[in-house]
Amino acid sequence: MTERRLSAEKLASFSFSVLTAAGTDPESAEATTGAMLHASLLGVDSHGIRLLPFYADCLREGICKPDPKITVSHPRRSAVLVDADGGLGHLPTYRAMDEACAIARDTGIGMGVVINSTHFGAAGAYALAAANAGFIGFVTCNSGAFVVPHGGKTPIHGTSPISLAAPLAGRDDPYFLDMATSSIPWNKVMRYRTEGLSLPPDAALDSEGSYTTDPNQAVCLGPLGGAGFGYKGAALAGLAEVLGGMLTGMRLSIEQSGIVLADTKVGHFVMAIDPGTFVPGATFAERHASYLDGFKAQPGTMPAGGPEWAWRADRAEKGIPLPQGLYDELSAAGQKAGVPFPL
Repeated sequence: MTERRLSAEKLASFSFSVLTAAGTDPESAEATTGAMLHASLLGVDSHGIRLLPFYADCLREGICKPDPKITVSHPRRSAVLVDADGGLGHLPTYRAMDEACAIARDTGIGMGVVINSTHFGAAGAYALAAANAGFIGFVTCNSGAFVVPHGGKTPIHGTSPISLAAPLAGRDDPYFLDMATSSIPWNKVMRYRTEGLSLPPDAALDSEGSYTTDPNQAVCLGPLGGAGFGYKGAALAGLAEVLGGMLTGMRLSIEQSGIVLADTKVGHFVMAIDPGTFVPGATFAERHASYLDGFKAQPGTMPAGGPEWAWRADRAEKGIPLPQGLYDELSAAGQKAGVPFPL
């Protein structure tokens, strides 16, 4: 059977229609769609368009508000606080990063938090937005407890992503880190269930607290580093806990639902740094390019972001793959919303 693919443009139009049919406003629908397509184009399918049915259901079922009253305030000169008011997490996080970049343009560094938020998809969407604007972007948040501590059996951390992107004028392949602090994100378990795939070893645990490769038996995740070196992932998850939970005053991972991914009272942290604060822009760009070129001298190696740029080139040209399980889920979401699926 020929692999189904659909262009990002057609998927974006479909997503926008499904989200607005579910009740959200056009600006939120556009931001949420943009974050999902960012992930799908870069090969981060766990956080891509497969989340559309989930977000639409969250809107219809009142898990997140379809018409939140997002507010922006500045508690300090270099800080912004965005209250998402329980709506979809994407628009308020883009807004926080936009504000952080504006502050950094003035003061050299801008930081922001989003409070009363929900699931915001791939953290890298917001870090890359900063890089595209000429700033170093950093994003993290905690999330519902789904990850056991190193050597433990009961979840205490979330998948709690960390992302950093650096600007590189004239090139579209900058350094770009976007990672979960678990071995894999929970959305990947869900995707593997949908597609009938086996999980990698040392990634997820069953109800007995043993690692399993069966996505249908998985009930929680192991920290990055697995059975041998998971203390490193657990430590990074603590970083996300400090900035995403403690600093925002929102829920810690152990106080959030690990099943309801849109559980409200979630916090996010963003930061933008103007490289010109410390070195001339040309110096930063030259150092950045030299670092990336070092990988080219060793064929088969890639810096963080390398695989994503390769996926983007392929998918921008050929379209985004739609395995049977994802195709069925999107088609069903379209039927529920009264929006024809364009394939």
